[in-house]
Amino acid sequence: MGKEKGVKGWLIAIGGGILSTGSIYMWYPLLKDLKEKGVRYGFISVFLYNRAIKIPLIPIIITYFGVKFVVVLTLVMVFVSIIQGLIIEKIIRL
Repeated sequence: MGKEKGVKGWLIAIGGGILSTGSIYMWYPLLKDLKEKGVRYGFISVFLYNRAIKIPLIPIIITYFGVKFVVVLTLVMVFVSIIQGLIIEKIIRL
């Protein structure tokens, strides 16, 4: 997931963020190691952003808000996470 990764890297960061569980502070050492091995800051920010999508809570959200809301919210969160990752990379390059 270094500089040469394109769409595949973004998809891995999104999927990893959605599938990750546990406390966020437990992920910081792993993310630090990944950064030292060349993972881009954009991928790390996308991973962290997509941790907000919790698969076990989706049925509860659907019960309260409906399927359309959950689908739109999830797609917007994924799309905005990519925009945030690109912005982070632009800021870090300055």
